[in-house]
Amino acid sequence: MATSVLQFLEPSKIKISNKKETIGLGISNISSLLKNTKIKSNLLKNKYIFIGVPDDRGVIANGGNPGAKEGPDSFRNCFYKLYDTCIRKFNPSTHKPFPPHLDNRDKSTFFSESFFDAGNIILADTIKETHERLASVVEYFLDHDAKMIFVIGGGHDFTYGSYKGHVSSRKNEIIPIVNFDAHFDLRPDDNGIINSGTAFYRIMKDLNTNIIGGKGLLEIGIQRDRNPQSLTLFANQNQIQTVEYLALLNVWRDIAHGHAQTPLEHIRDHLDECAALGFDRIKGSVHISLCLDVFDQSIAPGTSASTPFGVQIKDLAQSITFIAKSQTCRVMDIAELCPARDTLEMTSRLCASLVYRIALLREEYSSRLT
Repeated sequence: MATSVLQFLEPSKIKISNKKETIGLGISNISSLLKNTKIKSNLLKNKYIFIGVPDDRGVIANGGNPGAKEGPDSFRNCFYKLYDTCIRKFNPSTHKPFPPHLDNRDKSTFFSESFFDAGNIILADTIKETHERLASVVEYFLDHDAKMIFVIGGGHDFTYGSYKGHVSSRKNEIIPIVNFDAHFDLRPDDNGIINSGTAFYRIMKDLNTNIIGGKGLLEIGIQRDRNPQSLTLFANQNQIQTVEYLALLNVWRDIAHGHAQTPLEHIRDHLDECAALGFDRIKGSVHISLCLDVFDQSIAPGTSASTPFGVQIKDLAQSITFIAKSQTCRVMDIAELCPARDTLEMTSRLCASLVYRIALLREEYSSRLT
């Protein structure tokens, strides 16, 4: 299986900066191992894996702006330039470092050693087959004990493939999804036509048990002016928890029930509800999907469909920290990075810094609490 899966991957062509002490220098030799078919399990165990999906065919099919196919390598270009650091272990309660005699981690362990760049998915002739390739790759790395997988795209349609691989690796158990997005992405795949807005509809259709018929999906950050009313009705009919962001009021409101609370409180409530339906809060796994258009266009202009009155980083700081520190998050999709529409690499740099901080928090503050 390893050989058949690895043939779906190719190394990124991004050149590593030779600037001293940058993180790219520490992971370049790891990513180059994909040129060989012999990958040892210990090289993947407890690693943060990058998988790029350089595909914007779904965006174009949905009438969106092209350019997201360049997203994965634009992310890498920015991530590789960030500085490496030594990992320290902090007490989550006091935020202070553990005393040396309680910290068994080598102080010289560099952050870059925690990453494995798996390169980009080689696109198939169809979007559907590309998603199947992605599913196989995600399943492979999870089966080899990857700590967390970051799938960078690319049109948001790829979440179908990453979630399918996630489900396959967990023996078809319930896996809740938290989707940070201005859009529902619940459009039907009429006549089998897949586009960037069909991911969660297809998940509900093909992986219905794993998503509890829709009850396992949390849509958070929804903007009503960015979605047709028919999708709001579809979400309500299928009991999909939907939280809209009202920027002028700075309120996060559950559309169906009307109550407002912080994004983190909505996420905790969602996981509680999933647990009541069979999700294992201790040993289970959560799928995170972040469409970059959830952020305001002032900080994330480089998306396939940028959003005025979108979210600021501070609005999601608690939620992102919660996700980072919780070991239940095994896969995180970051979608719709579109360098062609970016300004001064703002969105690519945001994406790179976000991944850096999530992984560092996981390393230094991780817990199983959800």
